[in-house]
Amino acid sequence: MISTVLFDLDGTLVHSAPGILAGFRKVLAEAGVTPIEPIDQRVIGPPLRLTLTRLTGIEDLERLEPLAAAFRRTYDADGVLDADPYPGLASVLSALATAERRLFIVTNKRLVPTRLLVDRLGIASRFAALYSLDMMPDRTARKRDVVARVLREHGIAPATTVLVGDSADDADAAQANKVRFIAVTYGYGAPLDVAGVAPAAVLDRLADLPGVLGSLD
Repeated sequence: MISTVLFDLDGTLVHSAPGILAGFRKVLAEAGVTPIEPIDQRVIGPPLRLTLTRLTGIEDLERLEPLAAAFRRTYDADGVLDADPYPGLASVLSALATAERRLFIVTNKRLVPTRLLVDRLGIASRFAALYSLDMMPDRTARKRDVVARVLREHGIAPATTVLVGDSADDADAAQANKVRFIAVTYGYGAPLDVAGVAPAAVLDRLADLPGVLGSLD
């Protein structure tokens, strides 16, 4: 039986693109930096500095940090408010709790806005814990490392765990930790575009998740 469900956040549980993209547009405009590719939902998902490098071509950390700091300020103040739950979120979390599945959020989003967002949506109590990439002491850590930490700290068996996410990064994290992966198709990434990763299931609507999990038990 699946006893633990790890959730990505942006593009999986919440439609957060408007606030994130507005933050990037504002920060780059104020800094006088012209983006080298469109600022659209395809850039959502990776860690902040990687996204800023993708948008600006800047790789020097000293040049990136002022942009990252400006994004953090504007997003935490305003952007985090511009996010909505995907249809069925509350009922899905309730159903999973009734089925006695432990739930965790594992996200590349920083912990501060993650907490702000789940508190605003009134869903914080549904999760055993929130894990974010900026909780890791190693700045080169990836989501696969965050998932490994969750499993280790909570004594979770990979065989009883699934990771639900919308990106190739999520698929990689699941594969690296030998947990089953449920590929979300309604989000922002390309979860099926990973060579050698076959998802245990594909999720076209969040509301269908309890049934999908039941089919995997």
